[in-house]
Amino acid sequence: MVSTTFVISSLLVIITPGPDLALLTRLLLTHRRPRPAVAAALGMVTAGAAHLVIGALGLAALMAAQPGLYKAFCWAGAAVLLYMAVQALRSALSPAQPALDLTPPPAGRAFLQGLLCTGTNPKVGLFLLAFLPQFIPHDTDPLTGLTPLAAVYLGLVMLWLLVWITLVGKLSPLLRTPLALRLIDTIVALVFTTFAVRTLLTT
Repeated sequence: MVSTTFVISSLLVIITPGPDLALLTRLLLTHRRPRPAVAAALGMVTAGAAHLVIGALGLAALMAAQPGLYKAFCWAGAAVLLYMAVQALRSALSPAQPALDLTPPPAGRAFLQGLLCTGTNPKVGLFLLAFLPQFIPHDTDPLTGLTPLAAVYLGLVMLWLLVWITLVGKLSPLLRTPLALRLIDTIVALVFTTFAVRTLLTT
């Protein structure tokens, strides 16, 4: 049975701002509709589930035991974040008002953006494998106990991402002025860069 303590602890972790929320915000303000952001959110949750499966298969432990492999994966994740930062910064520094792309990207492309944003960060998997087992009852098989915790955690993640998408959607009319768009793109670029640099410095 999933405890209230687990739910509260998970929510506190989940609502912490990071690259995922920055990406969703940019997709919402760029395309003026929720579909790309929802597709990206599904990609993020899918990546979280993949991290858990990989960890359960022992590959996370392998990366922890092989610093070179782990470092290469971290560098790949940092490269993805830096690429996204450059895209946002180019938009922020554009001499003309950033043109809003009213044609939403294919759902598959937005899904891939979300998948890469979360999936290329191996620390997500390592954190989940350190966090979730704390709440497995002592008399329960680890794998059996981990499954419902993972399902609830990922469900809470998706719920929070949908709440964020709704909130940004409600506020979007106030955030689509030229100055606001430049400011948000700058903040998004800083968020992506910060997490990329932190990843590189801690590997």
